[in-house]
Amino acid sequence: MKKTLAAVAVLGAFAGSAIAADVTLYGIVDAGLQYNHIDMDGQGDDIDTFSMESGQQSGSRWGLKGTEDLGNGLTVGFVLENGFTFDDGQDGGDAMFDRESMLFVEGGFGKLAFGRIGSFNQGQGSFSLIGGLTPFGTSWGYAAQAGTVFATSTRYNNSIVYRTPSFAGFQVTAMYSMGGNDDENESSTDRYYGIAATYNNGPIFGLLSVDSINYKTWYSDNPEAVLKDDGTIVAATPEYAHDLDDSLTVTLGGSYDFEVAKVYFGAQYFDNVKSSSIGAITKDYGSEYSFGTTKVSSLFLEGYAVTLGVDAPVAGGKVMAAAGYMDAETASNSDDVVDADFTRWSFSVGYDYPLSKRTNVYAVGAYVNDKFEGNGDYSNDEWNPQSYTLMLGMRHKF
Repeated sequence: MKKTLAAVAVLGAFAGSAIAADVTLYGIVDAGLQYNHIDMDGQGDDIDTFSMESGQQSGSRWGLKGTEDLGNGLTVGFVLENGFTFDDGQDGGDAMFDRESMLFVEGGFGKLAFGRIGSFNQGQGSFSLIGGLTPFGTSWGYAAQAGTVFATSTRYNNSIVYRTPSFAGFQVTAMYSMGGNDDENESSTDRYYGIAATYNNGPIFGLLSVDSINYKTWYSDNPEAVLKDDGTIVAATPEYAHDLDDSLTVTLGGSYDFEVAKVYFGAQYFDNVKSSSIGAITKDYGSEYSFGTTKVSSLFLEGYAVTLGVDAPVAGGKVMAAAGYMDAETASNSDDVVDADFTRWSFSVGYDYPLSKRTNVYAVGAYVNDKFEGNGDYSNDEWNPQSYTLMLGMRHKF
């Protein structure tokens, strides 16, 4: 009740008028400390950092959500969610509601939504799914979470999502994004589309999803030109069109709750995904490493990944453990650039203890071992960095 009244007051300040129906102000504040050691394997000095971090377990955020009953089984609702960094109080993105900005209609036909919405392979959102495949979800940085070995994607503007009603636990969800505001449904913007089937009934959760990014066509006067790290091109004269192959990810997995423990499994095949979309490949050291003049973060990859995890109630809290493996090589979109192989092992353990229904403390330790190995002209180019991470923190939900 207090949150509803607070939300009405906030919205009233924006709109200058009375707000009707069920509106809630909600959010998460997650603050912690992190120690990270990276063994650079001879490519520069080893890296040691000790820092205060925001959003290790869950991204810090605040939002407004509400619904209105239209009668005849129909409900209209919205979600407006903004991310921020707790340690410096800054806005987390370029938009006011960068995490989600969604309007939906729901009824016996299912749910139809529009707006800025996270993809199936994105961390946390109304239709995000991949986080249910590991006990660490898609958070915890270098931990063995889904995003450390799986190819993930982002939130997309101008999206349309449809989800069917639940049939004995089964649901199907389809999503399409028209791309950027300036060039919706044009070849000059990335467009996302996907379909997913889930089963959620009692102790069982299952997922099968297929999605793709239809990459924008970009232009150069040099047919051998490549994209820069920031998404621009080496030469800007629009005389030569590059039509990149679409990405593809196929994700399968789920969990089973045995009550004494919950077991998680996930597997993914990916093709022509940007290397920067897979975990920490470019988080700290990827930007420092290159094959010839090509940075790791400029490559497209094809490969597979698997995860296995478990959590169990212990001493009033929850113990978590997981492992992940990724094996990839440069894909067709990188054929004219460099030929290379990548492997990754990740392991993590953690403990989560609730202080109340809304506040918990956590501790997580993680290890990641990467191997980058060149082929052909780069056959003598090999790198084996490793990272060791310890995370401590507190999360409060309101």
